[in-house]
Amino acid sequence: MSPSTYPTTAQVARTAPARFAFWMLLLALIGLLTACEDARDPIRVSGPAQGTTYSVTVMNPPSEMNRSALEGAMTQVIERIDAQMSTWRDDSEVARFNAAPAGEWVPVSPELAGLTREALGIGRDTNGAFDVTLGPILQVWGFGADAEQPTRLPTTDELAAARERTGIGMIEVRDQPPALRKKAAQATLDLAGLAQGYTVDQLSQRLNDMGARRYLVELGGELYARGNKQGSTPWRIGVEKPEAGTREIERVVGLANAGMTTSGDYRDFFEIDGRRFSHTIDPRTGRPVAHDLRSVTVVADDAMTADAMATALLVMGADAGRRYADAHDIAALFVSGTAQAYTESYSKAFEPYLKEAK
Repeated sequence: MSPSTYPTTAQVARTAPARFAFWMLLLALIGLLTACEDARDPIRVSGPAQGTTYSVTVMNPPSEMNRSALEGAMTQVIERIDAQMSTWRDDSEVARFNAAPAGEWVPVSPELAGLTREALGIGRDTNGAFDVTLGPILQVWGFGADAEQPTRLPTTDELAAARERTGIGMIEVRDQPPALRKKAAQATLDLAGLAQGYTVDQLSQRLNDMGARRYLVELGGELYARGNKQGSTPWRIGVEKPEAGTREIERVVGLANAGMTTSGDYRDFFEIDGRRFSHTIDPRTGRPVAHDLRSVTVVADDAMTADAMATALLVMGADAGRRYADAHDIAALFVSGTAQAYTESYSKAFEPYLKEAK
């Protein structure tokens, strides 16, 4: 925040005595409004969601909002999206689509059709760095939903066979009536790269409908903040150091009216013969990324976009990712290297968020 350009009360008294009472009354009213800004204590709810947890904090909640009503509304949103997009439920829309034969239009909700279209578009815009059809490749690398800790690397033939069943061109979307179709029977859809961010946005929309105006929503590390936490102070969000087994803060970001996601390769990986293999797969090669970019934090207008772009930029690497972020006005922070010498870089659009945190 820049220093106030309003005159002080002393200046007003010297230059315009008749206006002094007006300014004093205005300042008193501002003080009263500030005192009344948080007439009610915050309401906080949390619980399990999508294989992880969620939390919601509502500052100065509407008079008709209580903890039970808030928790019920949040649970309803989460259950609706799970029924559409979960890859862990056999009865979800995504599961039914993944089990369907090739060439058959599978009816889905407008919500799932729309999100799938968004995901495929992001894949095209990032030149394939984001891909929601990676399931077969993740499986052969030992990162699938039912996979066990791998003891060997996939063979060239195994990897080639998996790649034949992936690619954003494998899936088609129809809007009227909403449906999905795939070109290969073993092709699958997995929206994990943006579904949690999308869920955060849907939770936020429900809060808006309930009359909340200042809140923070978090699910699995995906965030959306509306308004400031207190007065002119934004929500201050810590970005972790990209190191497994620690919760140290690398950076603090000031967040208001925006979504934020951090993607990293420092918690999900395996080692074979002394080599480290990240769960971050480059869809363009079918192999784990080999660069030293450890995490990417993205701030965007919504959590879904932040979620997807953090994944794509992590795949690209720090140099290519920063060039892409600057070219597309994406606010992104890149942390590279090792615990002995982490290095930061960020896009031009990220600079304001660093200033807001001070």
